[in-house]
Amino acid sequence: MNCAHCGAVHQRGRFCVGCGRTMPPSSLPPRPVRLAPRPPYEVTDDMTQPVLRFDVQQRRAPAGERLQARVG
Repeated sequence: MNCAHCGAVHQRGRFCVGCGRTMPPSSLPPRPVRLAPRPPYEVTDDMTQPVLRFDVQQRRAPAGERLQARVG
């Protein structure tokens, strides 16, 4: 379907790729919805929570303490 406003040939979704205006609804039937298969085990909240892991490095001494350590 070509855009009536800008003449863009290739379109994707509800909006024109060229000018961004809304396109009329497609005459094609809606695509069937495919759902992912359920896992064979029960999913708990602990399995779905994100886990953040950070590399822990020892803190460096402030600049003032480093100078005293070198002199003494």
